[in-house]
Amino acid sequence: MSAAQRARLKPPSRVEVYTDGGCKPNPGPGGWGAVVRAGRGEWLLSGNDPQTTNNQMELQAAVSSLAMLEGMFGPCSVELYTDSEYLRQGITSWIEDWERNGWRTKAKAPVKNQALWRALRGLTRIHEISWHWLPGHAGHRHNERADRLATQAREALRPSRPPTTAAKPEQGPPEVEIYVKASHDRRRKVSGWGVVLCKRGHARTLSGRAKKASANALLIQGAAEGLRALTRPCSVVVYSDADYLIQGASKWIEGWLARGWRTKGGKPVANRHEWEALLAAADPHHVSWRSARAGDTPHMARAAALAAGSEE
Repeated sequence: MSAAQRARLKPPSRVEVYTDGGCKPNPGPGGWGAVVRAGRGEWLLSGNDPQTTNNQMELQAAVSSLAMLEGMFGPCSVELYTDSEYLRQGITSWIEDWERNGWRTKAKAPVKNQALWRALRGLTRIHEISWHWLPGHAGHRHNERADRLATQAREALRPSRPPTTAAKPEQGPPEVEIYVKASHDRRRKVSGWGVVLCKRGHARTLSGRAKKASANALLIQGAAEGLRALTRPCSVVVYSDADYLIQGASKWIEGWLARGWRTKGGKPVANRHEWEALLAAADPHHVSWRSARAGDTPHMARAAALAAGSEE
């Protein structure tokens, strides 16, 4: 058993996941959203892509939610609710034939969105999942929340917003830049994280919120989610204005590992399971960690807005 597996939290007895995704137009700019309810915790996840499809966003919402659960808890018993028949039918009825036929349809054509389907298939082998279909826009509270998250993520790509991509395409390494920010609303007792992921001159956003979670824990989680969003090994630079993340990931973690996840003073390292999930997410990549103030770049400012839940 790996150190990451030993550090995970005990899985809750029941997990509910509500997902949604879409584009406007289709294909075109799209967003996805998910509401994850596990034990006493709740996580709100979202992301977008400037050129995608409805089906890809529906799949991405499920993949991201289940990957987050695997990173935090390991195998879980999950009730997943979606208004996408493509997603539910694909994973419950079609995928075994696709896999048996070398990821080709009955007509011998390559399965569309194969990378996402393969990722989802792998996650179904980790979790025990029951798949439920809900009619869209029928008033179900959490389904409507997932829809709003997806819409907000998609609308964040509107051309009228300040530009969020680099002025020129990147030349050489790093292939990817990830900007991470976390915040905590003391009055509402809610913390949030925001990520802006820049690759080849394009920007994607990811965000999540949780009650009864510290900003530091969600900061690490946000960095891990940004790295998990990469579909192949990359050269990555992660930027944050939090020394806790930058120093922890680049310097302190080696000492923690050497001391069995204890500080120099002999105390257990705080947020250990988040740190180990981050290690696992970073493992396929070459990652550098750099400090950046919120005012240094519009990407950091946007990550801050996502973390605070103020970007609509």
